[in-house]
Parts: sequence; C-alpha cells; structure tokens
Amino acid sequence: MKKYLLISSLLLTSLAHAQLDKGSKLVGLQTNLIVGDIYNTSLALSLSPNRKNYGFNLVPTFGYVLQRNWLIGGQFTVGWEKEKYPNAGLGYTQTYTYTDLGFAPFTRLYLDLTRNKKWKLYGLAAVDIANSWVRSVSNNQDSPYTNYHSTTGYIGIGAAYFGRRVSLDLNVAKTGLRLGIYRVFGPSKK
Repeated sequence: MKKYLLISSLLLTSLAHAQLDKGSKLVGLQTNLIVGDIYNTSLALSLSPNRKNYGFNLVPTFGYVLQRNWLIGGQFTVGWEKEKYPNAGLGYTQTYTYTDLGFAPFTRLYLDLTRNKKWKLYGLAAVDIANSWVRSVSNNQDSPYTNYHSTTGYIGIGAAYFGRRVSLDLNVAKTGLRLGIYRVFGPSKK
C-alpha cells in the first residue's frame, strides 16, 4: 500500500503546474515585440529593399512572491537596434543606431481566471530608470550620440499561462508590448 501511495504522490508532483504561492521565485526573460514610450529597441529583423532593420531587446526578470499571486521583483533592460534606409536614387543612406539600458523594480498582482489556476490576468506597476542613446548617420555625415535619460513610473496589464513549472505571458505598458517566459521555483522547505 505504501508503495502505491508513494508512486501516486510522485505522479501528482510531476503533473503539478507552476504556481505563485508565498515564497516562490520567478526567473525569466522578456523581450519587446512592439516599442513603447521608454525604450527604442525591440526584437527586430526586416530586410526589405527600402529598409533594413535588425536588433534585440532582452529583459532578464526576477520576482519573489510575498503572498499568493502578489509578486515583487526587478528587471534589467538591454537593447540594441539598427535601422538603415538605403535610397540609391538620391545617392545617400540614412542610418539610425539605438542602444537601451535600464532597470525597473516592479510589482504584479495576479487574478486567477480558471479553476485550475493556469490562466491569470495581472496588473503591474513599476518605476523604470532608463538610458537610451540614438545615433544618426546621413550622407556620410556622422552625428554624435544623443542621450535620453528618464525615470518613469507606469502601470500596465498582462495575461499569463502557467504550465508545468513554466509561465508564458504577454503584457502592455509604457515599455511597449512584451512577451515573457519564466521558470517558477516553489517555496523553499524549512
């Protein structure tokens, strides 16, 4: 009997999905799909004849669950993007280079949408300390980098799916439209 009890408890544990219980930790990575008001970079690749655009925006994220479905944490933003507009008819090329660095402490409050607690809506609030640099080159005339620094508080909304130990979410705020994937670590046992 003990053997069957042990096997069934192991099976239930392996089928358990990631949850935001008190003491859990969330570690993951986000990226901007659409640029917002704070940063200039996004995940980009476009190689058309009129415009060449490529870049990345990575946001490592860490969170700690204070109470069930209430998370606090921090995220770093690192991004780089280059846009090139060749215009052979006019004999010049316009190029923009963007670089982003930032840090944001944040909080999220989740609301369970389904009984199995896999689908959740959440509200988020953050204070983003951001630096952005923009460089423009036109007609082989190089302009110096222009630096934009901002400290901005914002709120946003998101939706998340919690699978087996992994969470996938989409959120929108002043940072843009972000897609994130996270690993949830359960609370430490004492």
